[in-house]
Amino acid sequence: MTVHEQPQVGIVGAAGRGGALASALAANGADIRAVCDVRGDSLDDHARHTGASEAYTDYAEMLDRSQLDAVVIGTPMHLHVSQTLMALERGVHVLCEVPAAVSVDECRQLVSACRRSRATYMMAENANYMRSGVIVAEIARQGLLGEVYYTEAEYLHELKDLVERTTWRRKWQVGIDGITYGTHSLGPILQCMPGDRIARVCCEGSGHHYRDPRGNDYAQDTSVMLCKTARGGLAKVRMDLLSNRPHAMMVLQVQGTEGAYESARGSREGRDSMWFRALSEEMRWHDLDTIADRYLPQQFRDSAEEAATHGHGGADYFMARDFVRTLRAEIPCPIGVHEAMDMTLPGLISQQSIAQDGAWLAVPDSRKWTDDEPREQLRMVWPEELLCSAPEPRLPDGYELRLYRDTDEAAWIELMAGAGFDGWYHDRLERTIHTILPDGFFLVEHRPSGRVVATAMATHHPAPGHPFGGELGWVAGDSEHSGKGLGLVVCAAVTARFIAAGYRNIYLRTDDFRLPAIKTYLKLGYQPLLFSDDMAERWRNVYARLNWAGPVASP
Repeated sequence: MTVHEQPQVGIVGAAGRGGALASALAANGADIRAVCDVRGDSLDDHARHTGASEAYTDYAEMLDRSQLDAVVIGTPMHLHVSQTLMALERGVHVLCEVPAAVSVDECRQLVSACRRSRATYMMAENANYMRSGVIVAEIARQGLLGEVYYTEAEYLHELKDLVERTTWRRKWQVGIDGITYGTHSLGPILQCMPGDRIARVCCEGSGHHYRDPRGNDYAQDTSVMLCKTARGGLAKVRMDLLSNRPHAMMVLQVQGTEGAYESARGSREGRDSMWFRALSEEMRWHDLDTIADRYLPQQFRDSAEEAATHGHGGADYFMARDFVRTLRAEIPCPIGVHEAMDMTLPGLISQQSIAQDGAWLAVPDSRKWTDDEPREQLRMVWPEELLCSAPEPRLPDGYELRLYRDTDEAAWIELMAGAGFDGWYHDRLERTIHTILPDGFFLVEHRPSGRVVATAMATHHPAPGHPFGGELGWVAGDSEHSGKGLGLVVCAAVTARFIAAGYRNIYLRTDDFRLPAIKTYLKLGYQPLLFSDDMAERWRNVYARLNWAGPVASP
């Protein structure tokens, strides 16, 4: 992924949902260069409204003629994959509306394309950025709900009139039994169960009670999907786009061993309510708004007023901001292709289940799909000429660099899961600690909150090519504290520890797509190591995406 400080963005579906995201992207530093829609009669108006200098009725023409860094896909759901693939094949980054795909086969195509492409894919699930859900997810992330073992979400949105105005919905949203539009529910559920995924589902429907104006049955009105997670949790999702009733579109309940949350429902006056033991020993509901200042992440508070002007209560603004920050290599993509699959695949499998009388069926794990030979990780080394001088980046005010303590285990595992390093647990950490140099396991603590927000470790790890090697490993940071140089701090501390211990061979391993991390290593002074035939080309690609020029080390 090339780093873009002001990404040039094209929008397809500009006369509909795509156009609605234009202001949120522009407010976060993107330049809306081009718009595209098959409804050419209104396209000039949309170009003026978004500030775009180019307008197209042909999507392929826009991709080929306009100098775009990224494209927003806000078209009907059955076009999402084909249009995403067209962009990825051209190296154009993608922010795509939900769901990611309309079939399991399309999901496989999308995952394969993302592996091949240098560009980034992000699914535009704005439910993950709704204020109340963000607060609850943060409380769960901090472990204050204990083990979250049950969740349920409902999306009840009668849209029979809208179906007649946007006819693609007649098939794809209300013409197929099962959960056809489940990402708005699964996104908030999975945020409260970090590191988990839906492993199997079953689904049943309520029957047919409505017909379209032509006298044809719609799909079954209410569908309910039960989900078992990989870690043994239970979730329930109810979707109904047909029943005659007021809307209740973002209903969420969360149950953990130490707390619970219930959102307000549209059917009665009420407030989002929360209880957890650290809040009060007495089991009574608290208004979520009364604790929002404590648990709403700072970045959501800092921009709340501006965000509120950009749709869906500010969720569109924060989603657009994360996409732009991803293109700037400031953060890893928060809803990449596998997260998109975690939200999309359960609904697609529910459609198979309901057709098989509610049978329990396994949900594929897209991380295990592969059609490519695995590639060895990139490696970087600390130059010999710098072995006499340890790096010393400045620690920002409000943060403390310190060594790991036994009492940090839960917070460290949570930090690793939040950074995308799943699979850490007590026994694995215990085994790893035995390889770490004394005083070589570093953390950064955010003093006001007491949270662990960055980490790295100095491990003695001899390996081929590094017979006496010390490896800088397991670097992770909290995305809420990105942009403060904390990664530089912990990596510098590890490097200094190796130098003090007399190591002459200091190295690290990383992946081509971890651009924010690679940028940190390069800034610190680490150099790429060419140890196989494909390394030079891979590093040329990384340098191009980072707009970086510098030396590489010999094998």
